[in-house]
Amino acid sequence: MLELLHDEAPEVRRVAVESLGKIGDPRAVDSILSLNQDPAAIVREASILAMGRLKPTATEGVVALLTQALEDPVESVRQAAVVAIGEIEAGTRLLQPVVGLLRSSDARVRRTAVQALLQVDASQSIPALVTAGRDSDAEVRQGIVAAVGEWGGSAASPWLRERLAGDPAPGVRAEAAYRLGLLSDSDVKAALESAVAKDPDSGVRRWAKRGI
Repeated sequence: MLELLHDEAPEVRRVAVESLGKIGDPRAVDSILSLNQDPAAIVREASILAMGRLKPTATEGVVALLTQALEDPVESVRQAAVVAIGEIEAGTRLLQPVVGLLRSSDARVRRTAVQALLQVDASQSIPALVTAGRDSDAEVRQGIVAAVGEWGGSAASPWLRERLAGDPAPGVRAEAAYRLGLLSDSDVKAALESAVAKDPDSGVRRWAKRGI
């Protein structure tokens, strides 16, 4: 099976790496790592998904593979990396490079990085997420609000209230309203009531009302 990873036909390489992932033999990890530079996107995508199924230890090579995949020019490969990160037990060694991608100049990469951080316990990365919370891209900001709300606990409430009151994008404010609705304290209730009364967007008002 391993020799088929180097077959000249991309479809053969794809099927081979998918099979190795399904078999679940951890000895295949090193061979799969070599496919991160494969010229065919279908092979790169399959190799990332196979890595997720194998659930290897987050070695330097595995971290490099997944981080590079998050920056891949092909959307399906980036999404495969998000899935794989969610399946692998991610520690600080894996999360740090992913958090670093929030500084990428490519908004598509930043969006994918945020999606990945939603898949794993990013509670230790809250300060970095908050720092990135004023990203110029509304979709990135919404993802950051979701991640901070997911992993930040009640300590994230003041920042989420700030996003609800002040972000220019309705999607971000709606996300903040939803996340605040999962918390319970008097300050949260007051912020949600204010949004119901004053926010110009019906979607934000709806989520705020649901959270009260």
